[in-house]
Amino acid sequence: MATGVKCGIIYWLFGGAIRNLGSPEHVTKWFQPLQEQKYTGMFAMTERGHGSNVRGIQTEATFDLSAQEFVIDTPCENAEKMYIGNAMYGNYAAVFAQLIIDGRSQGPHCFIVPVRDENGSLYPGVTAIDMMYKEGLHGVDNGILIFDKVRIPRENLLDKFGSVAPDGQYHSPIRNKSARFNAMLAALTPSRLAVAFQAMGAMKLGLTIAIHYSHSRRQFGPKTKEEVKIIEHQTQTLWLMPHLATALALTFVSRYAGALLDEGCLPGKGAGQQSLAAGSGGGAEGLQHLGEHPLPAGLRECTGGVGYMMENRISGLKCDTDVFATFEGDNVVMLQVVGRELLAQYTKQYEEKRLFGLLQNWAESVGDKLRTSFLAFNMDTVDDLAFLLKAVKFRERVLQRGLVARIYYKVKTKKEDFFHAWNSCLHHVASLSLAHTHRVTLEQFSLAVKSCPDQEDQTLLMKFCLLYGTKLVFQEWAWYLEHKYLTPMASTRIRNQERC
Repeated sequence: MATGVKCGIIYWLFGGAIRNLGSPEHVTKWFQPLQEQKYTGMFAMTERGHGSNVRGIQTEATFDLSAQEFVIDTPCENAEKMYIGNAMYGNYAAVFAQLIIDGRSQGPHCFIVPVRDENGSLYPGVTAIDMMYKEGLHGVDNGILIFDKVRIPRENLLDKFGSVAPDGQYHSPIRNKSARFNAMLAALTPSRLAVAFQAMGAMKLGLTIAIHYSHSRRQFGPKTKEEVKIIEHQTQTLWLMPHLATALALTFVSRYAGALLDEGCLPGKGAGQQSLAAGSGGGAEGLQHLGEHPLPAGLRECTGGVGYMMENRISGLKCDTDVFATFEGDNVVMLQVVGRELLAQYTKQYEEKRLFGLLQNWAESVGDKLRTSFLAFNMDTVDDLAFLLKAVKFRERVLQRGLVARIYYKVKTKKEDFFHAWNSCLHHVASLSLAHTHRVTLEQFSLAVKSCPDQEDQTLLMKFCLLYGTKLVFQEWAWYLEHKYLTPMASTRIRNQERC
C-alpha cells in the first residue's frame, strides 16, 4: 500500500499538477524528467490551519517585479504545509499558495518550488520536519514544509488557468475568481479516482483473505458429522457477501468514472458536463459506499484470532487504509462537491428552457406521487432489478426536489445568507449525494452484467447485482416506508431477500 501511495504522490499528485495545471513548456521541463525518474516531487497543499478549505490557505507567493521572481513564504504557524508525502526525500514541491501582486491576492495558485539539490541537501530557506510515526503507511515519509522567503523564477508558476506577465499584469482565461479556483481543483480530479482505486484494491484483498479463510476454517456442525465451514454459517455469509457485492459494484462504477475522465469530462469542457456529477460520485466519492473506510468494519472479526496477526495482513490493511477517509479532503466535503453539481444541473434546466424545465419537474413530481398513492399498480417485484433501479431513482429525485425547496425557502423567504442556508441543510446534501452515487453505481453494475459475454459469469454477476441493489433499498427501508414507496409487506420481503 505504501509503495502505491508514494508513487501516487510523485506521479499522480505532483506530476498531475504539472500536466493539468501547467503549460506544454512546463510538461516538457518538469514532467518528462519526472517520468524518466531523474528526480522526485511532492504535493504541498494542506496546511496546519487549512485542509479541506483550500481557498483559505495562507502560504504566500508574492511577485517581485524587479527580480521577475515569486517569493514563497510561510507567514505564520498555521501556514506550514502539513502531512506532505515524500517531504523528506523529494527534490521539488508543487506548492499551493496565495498569488499576491501589488498587495492583492489573486487566489490560490500552484508553483514549482525547489526543495533539495541532487545530493539531497535542502535549499536555503526551506525547512523540512519529519512527522515521524503514524498509524499506517510507514513507507511514506510525511513531513512539514516551511518556506522562509524562498525565491523562484516567474516561469515556475503553473499558468494554465492564470499567468503573470513580465510587467506584473495578471491574465486568466477564466475571469471569475471562484470559477477559476474550481477549475484548478477539478483538474486534480484524476488523483481522487486513483485514491478510490487504491481503496478498492485494499478492500478486495481484505475480502479475499476473509473469504478464503471462511472456506478453510471449520467450526460446529451436526453431532455425528464433520464440522461445517464457517462460510456456511448464516451470519458469516450475510456479512461477507453484501460487501463482496459492494466491491464488484465499485469496480464497475469506477471504470465508468475513469472513462468519463478519459473523455475530458471536466468543468469548462462543455461536452460531458451533464455526466460530471455521475463521474465524481462514482469515483472519488464512491468511497462513501465503504462507510468512510475502505476496509469494512468487522472484517478482522470475520477471521477470528488469525485476522489479528500482522502476518495475515488484515490488521496492516486497516492501519494503512484508515487515512483514505480523509486523503483527498474530508468525505463530507466530497459529498458537498457532488451535491453542488447536482443542484447546478437542476437549476440549469430552468435557466435554459424555463417552461420545459417546469413541465419536466411537474411531470416527475406527479409521477412519483402516483407511484406512492393507493391508485398505484406496479407489476415489478422486489426481487426484480427493474424494481430496485426504480427505487433508487425515486429516492434521488425526491431528495433533490426536497433539497432545492429547503434552500430556496431559506434564501428567498427567510433571507438567510447562502452559507448558513447550505450549512443547515448539510444532512440533506449528504443524503442526496449518496443517493446519487448509489443510483449511478447500481446502473453501472446492471450495465456491466448485461455486457458480460460469458453466460455463467453473467448469471453469477446478476446475483451480486441484485444483492447490492437489495442492500441499497433495505438500508433505507424506513425512508421508503415513510414515503409510501414500500408497503410493510414489501419491506419484509426485501429484508428476507437480503438474508437469502
